[in-house]
Order: sequence, then C-alpha cells, then structure tokens
Amino acid sequence: MTLPPRSLSTHGYALHCDEYELTMAQSFLRRGQTERVCFELVVRTLPPQRGYLVVAGLEQALAYLIGLRFDDADIAYLESLGSYGRLFIDHLRGLRFSGDVDAIAEGTVVGAGVPLLRITAPRVEATLVESALLALVNHQTLIASKAARVVDAAAGRHVWDFSLRRDHGPEAAVAVARASYVAGAEGTATVVAGRLLGIPITGTMAHHFVLAYGPAGELEAFSQFLRDYPDRAVLLVDTYDTVRGVQRAIEAARATDVRLSGIRLDSGDLDTLAVLSRAQLDAEGFEDTRIVASNDLDEYRIRDLVAAGAPIDSFGVGTRMGTSYDAPALSGIYKLVAQEVAGVMQPVMKLSEEKRNDPGIHQLFRDEAGDTLGLEAETLPGRRLLHAVIRRGELCAELPELAEIRRHCLAERDRLPSAVRGIEDPQPLPLRRSAALEALLATLGSDAAHVTHRGVIA
Repeated sequence: MTLPPRSLSTHGYALHCDEYELTMAQSFLRRGQTERVCFELVVRTLPPQRGYLVVAGLEQALAYLIGLRFDDADIAYLESLGSYGRLFIDHLRGLRFSGDVDAIAEGTVVGAGVPLLRITAPRVEATLVESALLALVNHQTLIASKAARVVDAAAGRHVWDFSLRRDHGPEAAVAVARASYVAGAEGTATVVAGRLLGIPITGTMAHHFVLAYGPAGELEAFSQFLRDYPDRAVLLVDTYDTVRGVQRAIEAARATDVRLSGIRLDSGDLDTLAVLSRAQLDAEGFEDTRIVASNDLDEYRIRDLVAAGAPIDSFGVGTRMGTSYDAPALSGIYKLVAQEVAGVMQPVMKLSEEKRNDPGIHQLFRDEAGDTLGLEAETLPGRRLLHAVIRRGELCAELPELAEIRRHCLAERDRLPSAVRGIEDPQPLPLRRSAALEALLATLGSDAAHVTHRGVIA
C-alpha cells in the first residue's frame, strides 16, 4: 500500500529531532538495549475554551516514518560533531523504521488523555522519532481543532483560510490549509496548498491594487479587475470609503457588463457595513452579489456577526485561525507506556508530580455512552478507535483522501452534544477509564510510592 498521491512532504526530516534523542539512542545501542518498546502520543489537557480535539496530521506522520532516512549530508554533519561513534553512525546510515503504528483516524473527535497514535518499535527507532511526530501531529491537531470552532461559528456560511502571511512560516501555512480544510473550511488562499493537496483556492485583491490607480482611480481599478477576471469578480471596496466603494463597484460592473460576483469588507464595523452594503446592492439590482468579510476574524467575532444577522455570505479567516491565536500550543506528549522484558511487554508509569501517565498499551473504545480508555488486550463495548496503519515498517491500511477525511470530521462533530461543541465555556468531551486500567494505575502507583517519597522520579 502507498500513501495518497497528494501528501505533504517530509523529505529530509531525519534530523528534525532534539539532540537528546540522538545521545540517548547511541547509549541504548552501545549497551544492546534494542528491545521493543511502546510509546503513545497523547494530548495531556484540552486548550482553554475547547471541548474536544480534531485529530489531524496522521498522514504526514506516517510519511515521515516510512521515509525516514539519514542521508550522506546528515551523516557527515553528525560525524563533524564528534559526539557519535562509528557503531552509531553506521547504524544510522542504514536505519529504516521497522516498527508498528496504530492510530486514530484523522478527522475523528476526541477528548484529552487518549492516545492519538501508538509506536511499537525497537528502542532506538522509537527514541529518534519523538520530536518530529509531536511537531507534526500537535500542529495539525491544534489548527484543525481551532478551525472546527470557526466553521461551527459560521453556521453554514463558507469559511476560507487567509492565514499564510501570519502563519509560522511557509511550510506551516500548507499544514494550516490542510488542517482547516479537514475541519470544514471551503479552501485556502495559499496557492501551493492547491497544487500539493488539491485544496480549492480563492482570492480577491489587495488594497494596493486600488491604490495603484490613485485616489481618483477606484472606478478604473475596479473596471480593470472586472475585465481581467470576469469569472471571479470579487472587489475589495474599503480602500477609501466603503459606501462609496460599493457604489463604484456597481458602476464598474455596469460599465464593463461583467457580473459582480462579490465584494469584500476588510475593516470597520463589519455588521453595520454589511447591512449598508447589502441594502445598496439590492437597491441597484445586485441581489446575487455576495458579501465576503475578513479582518482579524475568529469564532467569537463570527458568532457575534451571525447572531446579529449580518448579511455576510462568507468569511476569510487569517491570523487567529492559522496560529490558533488564543491557544497557540497543544500539550501533546510522547510517553513510554510499555517495554519488552524477557520477550513480554510490561507496563511502565511515570510518576512525576502532575505528569503521571496511564501505564500499559491502550485502546479507545467508543459506544453510545461515550469513550472509554482501556487496555489493548481488553474486550469492551463499542468500536476500537486505534487501528493498525503500519506493520513492520510498511503501510498496512488504505488511507482516505482528504475530502473523505473532511466528510468524516463533519459527521463526527454532528454527533457531538451541543454542550461539548459550544463556542463559549464548552463541556469537555468526557472520558472513562476501564476497571482494568484503574486497577493497573493503582497497582503501579502503590508499588512505586516508596520510591517517589525518597525523591526519585520513576
């Protein structure tokens, strides 16, 4: 099986790791600690004002693992540092990911504390991939979760990703376009995301297009744009005066005999200006001309505009969605939960204050009553949400196309309780633990209590 043809590249990501992953991996290799271990990627807590997360980034994470290679330039750089011996360097030269991956499907909604993906692999491999996996899954899950709120707030009106110029780098912007599309955005203004991923693209014009024609040239600017792009005629009308700009857009459409598809409002009191613009357009016979709004929008401003009945047909959302402005980081962790001892996987548990993890290899079970975190070996009511995607380093599952992931995400959210899906003070998606997991937690916590009391972190 192969990855979908439209996947984000992870070529050259081998050194996208923290140095301690390399030093630990070398130490493990020197001492023959090559047994299999199990790590799980979990979001510890929900960000503020989030009732759930939208899982995203899996496809890119799998591409990274399958394509993991240390090329000649990587090896030469590591050799130049003087910290790594020949045994480790030679091991890296031929290293390929040979482990297993189980994961929750992209677009699925989950709460905090559940494994989004699980890595079972030789200890050296599982150690080296920690930071890159976290960066890929944390970022896209963060953005998809934010974009889902923006799309929900729009209440059926289209949302477009306008965030490229404010995202944390051009590469991040492509991931933002993908994650927001998964969450229900109609598409993006980031052109490369259209080429790489097939996401619909859109765009209007910038203020400097109008300014290029001078203060008296707004009508000329609009007329020229309509002539050049008669099939996508959306005009930015607030460069000087919005009411006058709308009138000139109407005049330009009549002068050029080009249908005015839409106008964009990018400043000021969007509610009032949308009402005035709609009345102006309708009075002149332009009832089918759409109104697009932008300008530092987020789910709260969009919710308020919708609640006020503002006649806005679609929203271009940039900075506050593309950076998840109110909650710009996700508390994703990658923690060891089991390791092989004499050929048998044994659960392990970190006991640090406020950073305890659930021990053992887990499965998330979902039924009509909700989600239960249990042990992989258990049989509990409901569907198992973690499923095999890589076995022995090879993809073993057909990955859905982006449009299918998007449909899955929208269907998942439609099944959420309104209290969980709310914009203001949502109720976190609840999670139960199975009796067997609770018993394991109690046993390991009790067995290690005397160790932690002496100040040693397990």
